[in-house]
Amino acid sequence: MKIILIRQAESGSLPENTKKGNAAAYRVYTGTGPEGGATAEALFSLAGEPTRTALLDDAPAGAGLREKLAAHSAARRRAGEFLDGIEQEERDSVVICGGQSLAALKAVLRRRGYLLEGGSLVPQPLERVRATRRSLHCGGCARNCLLTEARCEKGKNKLKGIR
Repeated sequence: MKIILIRQAESGSLPENTKKGNAAAYRVYTGTGPEGGATAEALFSLAGEPTRTALLDDAPAGAGLREKLAAHSAARRRAGEFLDGIEQEERDSVVICGGQSLAALKAVLRRRGYLLEGGSLVPQPLERVRATRRSLHCGGCARNCLLTEARCEKGKNKLKGIR
Protein backbone atom coordinates (compact mmCIF):
# COMPACT_ATOMS: atom_id res chain seq x y z
CA MET A 1 0.00 0.00 0.00
CA LYS A 2 1.28 3.43 -0.96
CA ILE A 3 0.26 6.81 0.45
CA ILE A 4 1.37 10.06 -1.15
CA LEU A 5 1.19 13.06 1.17
CA ILE A 6 1.05 16.52 -0.42
CA ARG A 7 1.00 19.79 1.45
CA GLN A 8 -1.80 21.92 0.03
CA ALA A 9 -1.03 25.22 -1.68
CA GLU A 10 -1.84 28.44 0.07
CA SER A 11 -4.92 30.22 -1.22
CA GLY A 12 -4.13 32.20 -4.36
CA SER A 13 -0.77 30.52 -5.04
CA LEU A 14 -1.81 27.57 -7.17
CA PRO A 15 0.51 26.73 -10.04
CA GLU A 16 -0.50 26.90 -13.68
CA ASN A 17 -0.14 23.21 -14.41
CA THR A 18 -0.71 22.04 -17.98
CA LYS A 19 0.52 18.49 -17.29
CA LYS A 20 -1.75 16.96 -14.70
CA GLY A 21 -1.07 13.63 -13.08
CA ASN A 22 -3.52 10.79 -13.42
CA ALA A 23 -4.98 9.84 -10.06
CA ALA A 24 -7.29 7.12 -11.38
CA ALA A 25 -5.50 4.37 -9.44
CA TYR A 26 -5.53 6.40 -6.21
CA ARG A 27 -8.22 7.58 -3.86
CA VAL A 28 -7.72 11.32 -3.26
CA TYR A 29 -8.44 12.75 0.21
CA THR A 30 -8.51 16.42 1.20
CA GLY A 31 -9.59 18.50 4.14
CA THR A 32 -12.93 20.32 4.12
CA GLY A 33 -11.38 23.69 3.20
CA PRO A 34 -11.26 25.05 -0.35
CA GLU A 35 -7.44 24.94 -0.62
CA GLY A 36 -7.26 21.13 -0.59
CA GLY A 37 -9.81 20.70 -3.36
CA ALA A 38 -8.21 23.43 -5.46
CA THR A 39 -4.78 21.82 -5.04
CA ALA A 40 -6.17 18.43 -6.07
CA GLU A 41 -7.75 19.91 -9.19
CA ALA A 42 -4.54 21.77 -10.09
CA LEU A 43 -2.29 18.70 -9.75
CA PHE A 44 -4.46 15.81 -10.95
CA SER A 45 -7.08 15.06 -13.57
CA LEU A 46 -9.81 13.68 -11.34
CA ALA A 47 -12.77 11.59 -12.44
CA GLY A 48 -14.91 12.94 -9.59
CA GLU A 49 -14.65 14.99 -6.45
CA PRO A 50 -11.92 14.15 -3.94
CA THR A 51 -13.06 12.61 -0.66
CA ARG A 52 -13.27 15.39 1.93
CA THR A 53 -12.81 14.70 5.62
CA ALA A 54 -12.59 16.93 8.67
CA LEU A 55 -9.84 14.69 10.07
CA LEU A 56 -7.38 16.42 7.69
CA ASP A 57 -8.23 19.97 8.73
CA ASP A 58 -5.64 21.99 10.63
CA ALA A 59 -6.82 23.10 14.05
CA PRO A 60 -5.97 26.66 15.06
CA ALA A 61 -3.31 26.68 17.76
CA GLY A 62 -3.68 29.14 20.59
CA ALA A 63 -1.03 31.54 21.77
CA GLY A 64 -0.02 29.65 24.90
CA LEU A 65 2.11 26.54 25.22
CA ARG A 66 -0.76 24.42 26.56
CA GLU A 67 -2.99 25.35 23.62
CA LYS A 68 -0.23 24.50 21.15
CA LEU A 69 0.40 21.13 22.82
CA ALA A 70 -3.33 20.39 22.86
CA ALA A 71 -3.60 21.22 19.13
CA HIS A 72 -0.55 19.03 18.42
CA SER A 73 -1.93 16.02 20.29
CA ALA A 74 -5.38 16.49 18.72
CA ALA A 75 -3.76 16.53 15.25
CA ARG A 76 -1.97 13.25 15.98
CA ARG A 77 -5.19 11.68 17.26
CA ARG A 78 -7.06 12.75 14.11
CA ALA A 79 -4.18 11.47 11.94
CA GLY A 80 -4.37 8.08 13.65
CA GLU A 81 -8.13 7.88 13.08
CA PHE A 82 -7.70 8.84 9.43
CA LEU A 83 -4.95 6.26 8.85
CA ASP A 84 -7.04 3.55 10.51
CA GLY A 85 -9.67 4.10 7.81
CA ILE A 86 -7.14 4.09 4.98
CA GLU A 87 -5.45 0.92 6.25
CA GLN A 88 -8.81 -0.88 6.39
CA GLU A 89 -9.45 -0.05 2.73
CA GLU A 90 -5.90 -1.12 1.73
CA ARG A 91 -5.96 1.11 -1.34
CA ASP A 92 -3.27 3.45 -2.65
CA SER A 93 -4.11 7.00 -1.64
CA VAL A 94 -3.17 10.63 -2.20
CA VAL A 95 -3.66 12.84 0.86
CA ILE A 96 -3.67 16.62 0.42
CA CYS A 97 -3.62 18.54 3.69
CA GLY A 98 -2.15 21.49 5.57
CA GLY A 99 1.17 21.67 7.37
CA GLN A 100 -0.04 20.67 10.84
CA SER A 101 -1.90 17.62 9.53
CA LEU A 102 1.02 16.65 7.30
CA ALA A 103 3.45 16.68 10.23
CA ALA A 104 1.03 14.61 12.33
CA LEU A 105 0.49 12.10 9.52
CA LYS A 106 4.24 11.71 9.01
CA ALA A 107 4.78 11.07 12.72
CA VAL A 108 1.99 8.48 12.92
CA LEU A 109 3.13 6.75 9.72
CA ARG A 110 6.69 6.54 11.02
CA ARG A 111 5.44 5.05 14.29
CA ARG A 112 3.40 2.46 12.37
CA GLY A 113 6.46 1.30 10.46
CA TYR A 114 5.99 3.01 7.10
CA LEU A 115 9.01 4.03 5.04
CA LEU A 116 8.88 7.77 4.22
CA GLU A 117 10.66 9.09 1.14
CA GLY A 118 11.07 12.72 0.15
CA GLY A 119 10.00 15.84 1.93
CA SER A 120 11.88 18.16 4.21
CA LEU A 121 11.77 18.94 7.90
CA VAL A 122 9.49 21.92 7.29
CA PRO A 123 7.33 21.00 4.27
CA GLN A 124 6.70 23.71 1.69
CA PRO A 125 3.43 24.04 -0.23
CA LEU A 126 3.00 21.31 -2.89
CA GLU A 127 5.85 19.26 -1.40
CA ARG A 128 5.32 15.50 -1.68
CA VAL A 129 6.17 12.68 0.71
CA ARG A 130 5.73 9.06 -0.32
CA ALA A 131 4.93 6.51 2.37
CA THR A 132 5.04 2.78 1.70
CA ARG A 133 4.09 0.08 4.12
CA ARG A 134 6.86 -2.27 5.06
CA SER A 135 5.87 -5.85 4.59
CA LEU A 136 7.41 -8.70 6.57
CA HIS A 137 10.45 -6.67 7.46
CA CYS A 138 13.16 -8.23 9.52
CA GLY A 139 14.17 -5.00 11.21
CA GLY A 140 17.78 -5.34 10.15
CA CYS A 141 17.94 -2.69 7.46
CA ALA A 142 16.31 0.57 6.46
CA ARG A 143 14.96 -0.76 3.16
CA ASN A 144 11.43 -1.88 2.53
CA CYS A 145 12.52 -5.48 2.13
CA LEU A 146 10.81 -8.79 2.49
CA LEU A 147 12.44 -11.42 4.68
CA THR A 148 13.60 -13.22 1.57
CA GLU A 149 15.44 -10.27 0.02
CA ALA A 150 18.96 -11.34 -0.85
CA ARG A 151 20.68 -8.15 0.31
CA CYS A 152 19.53 -8.40 3.92
CA GLU A 153 21.65 -10.69 6.09
CA LYS A 154 19.35 -10.43 9.11
CA GLY A 155 16.38 -11.43 6.97
CA LYS A 156 18.19 -14.46 5.58
CA ASN A 157 19.22 -15.53 9.08
CA LYS A 158 15.69 -15.02 10.36
CA LEU A 159 14.32 -17.26 7.61
CA LYS A 160 16.86 -19.96 8.49
CA GLY A 161 15.96 -19.74 12.18
CA ILE A 162 19.34 -18.27 13.22
CA ARG A 163 19.16 -15.45 15.74
